[in-house]
Amino acid sequence: MYRVAIASAVVLASATGAHADPESFNPDPIDLSVLDRAVAPTGRALEIALGGGYTQGVGGAGAASPLEDTTGPGGNVEVQVGMRITPRLAVGVYGTLARYRHGELLADGNQAYGATGGVQAAWHVRPSRSVDPWLSLGAGWRGLWLRQHGQPQVTAYGVELARLQVGVDYRISPALAVAPVVGASASVFVAQDTAKTDSFTAVRDDRLNLYVFGGLLGRFDIGRFAHH
Repeated sequence: MYRVAIASAVVLASATGAHADPESFNPDPIDLSVLDRAVAPTGRALEIALGGGYTQGVGGAGAASPLEDTTGPGGNVEVQVGMRITPRLAVGVYGTLARYRHGELLADGNQAYGATGGVQAAWHVRPSRSVDPWLSLGAGWRGLWLRQHGQPQVTAYGVELARLQVGVDYRISPALAVAPVVGASASVFVAQDTAKTDSFTAVRDDRLNLYVFGGLLGRFDIGRFAHH
């Protein structure tokens, strides 16, 4: 009788252990570590980045003020050219072009465009991993053009005081990384040309305006060398 009880207990314990083993449910688990893997840090290299996404502005813009009434959401394309000085630090220039939907104050068929250009520096947090968060800060110039049927074009120029972007590079190959990116910039328009002026005049409405951006960025390293 005791032998039967002991044998039953051994069989039950073995069955329980088999069910408790996670491997019995998933004999081939997915190894997520392959996504965040070690990579050779980028040494000195020329970097070219191309991106695009959603953008929208709010705030003062001189004769086009407020922006949210004249320009709605839009699409943005961006080009960055820089030099990776160290695995963590890159410096360079940027340029963007945007086309916005017309705001409530503009009739259908009217067009609104924007552009920026400037200098920036980017800091990479994990340059030796395939998942590499980064942050960039820049400043430069901003332009805005409003084209209305039957009326002269309204043009405004200003200063992009601060441009912040945050992204996460995922390195697909030694020379290519793709990143989701979000950003915001603070600008002020200082000169404008409208239907009421013969040339550029100072903008009286010097309120700050804020532009936000979200999209994807592809980064190409040219002449990349491993860092030792």
